[in-house]
Amino acid sequence: MECLYLLLVVFHFTAGCSLSGELTFKEAIGHTGGSVLLPCSCTDLQTKPQRVTWQVYRRGRKWTEVFSADEYRDRLQQFNEDSPANLSLLISDLREEDEGDYRCQTEKESRDYSLFVKGCSLSGDQKKKELRGYTGGSVLLPCSCADLQTKPNTVTWGFRSVKSKTTLSNEIYPAQTGQHRDRVKLSNKNSGNLSLLISDLSEED
Repeated sequence: MECLYLLLVVFHFTAGCSLSGELTFKEAIGHTGGSVLLPCSCTDLQTKPQRVTWQVYRRGRKWTEVFSADEYRDRLQQFNEDSPANLSLLISDLREEDEGDYRCQTEKESRDYSLFVKGCSLSGDQKKKELRGYTGGSVLLPCSCADLQTKPNTVTWGFRSVKSKTTLSNEIYPAQTGQHRDRVKLSNKNSGNLSLLISDLSEED
């Protein structure tokens, strides 16, 4: 019995990690500013691969290890440290440039994913809108992504006075300058709602 047990242990060790799922490309969809989980795991949760890497491929480039790429710094989490058979990859703070093909690679086999990242397309038309406010009060300038699950990497609000002789606008968010200092803020920083709230209105606004 002892010999049989040893043989089973040796076989279990040499068999290594067989990845679950099919070999075909799978699709994953994420939203800018959000997170996406690319699942990858050993069929037998008691096994541990000798080697595992996550790689990314984008058009015009070769396969690159994601953990060595600067653009993913502080945005990746792998679960195999706490659960060796769980090789899944979590990508946070998604950006449109994260879109591409990803590969979970062990010493035996691999699983591939195509990641699509939905960016922020502003809702509504491009016509100038008129709003009314009152001195000393507040006004909300509406602006949002068509899909509120998306969040742009950056958002900027500009201001140009009706008395201005130039077509250029001055940035008032996020850099709060001039008369708008400490009076403007986004209504919700953590979503696709990019509306700007201006408080303590003056006629110069």
